[in-house]
Amino acid sequence: MKIKHYITFLILLLISGCGMFKSIDELYADAELKRNAGNSKEALVILNNIISKDSEHEKAIKAQYLIAEIYYRDMRDFSKAIEEYQILRSKYPNSQKVPFSLFMQGFIYANMLSDFEQARNHYKEFLDKYSSHELAESVSFELRNLGLEIMDIPELKHIIK
Repeated sequence: MKIKHYITFLILLLISGCGMFKSIDELYADAELKRNAGNSKEALVILNNIISKDSEHEKAIKAQYLIAEIYYRDMRDFSKAIEEYQILRSKYPNSQKVPFSLFMQGFIYANMLSDFEQARNHYKEFLDKYSSHELAESVSFELRNLGLEIMDIPELKHIIK
């Protein structure tokens, strides 16, 4: 009988350790801790768990954005980052994160992948939809200088001196 209780206890301990009984807020905090500790892959598992658990929760939107950011900043998987930003844009079209996702897609195309046509398309879409957004000036700058080297951009020449 003791063995049966011991096994039941171990199973419950294992399940609770996997985050099954944690709130979405707790899971999101865990994901941030994992990421900050350099465990991006573990953070991705938790973030995907949040989205699976309740895709309509406000933290699900933040989780989707953080997934894209992890692929871009931590893993430097630019194509996957673009894909994850697109998922956010498609799944949560009214989110405040959509303009940032659209900007990041253009930015990655321009500055990481040198796909200036895709960058131009994303930047133009941004300006069409979000002309008064705080990033609109940066988008306009990027568009004006697509494909140029730093030394060829008058506003940035001071950096290379």
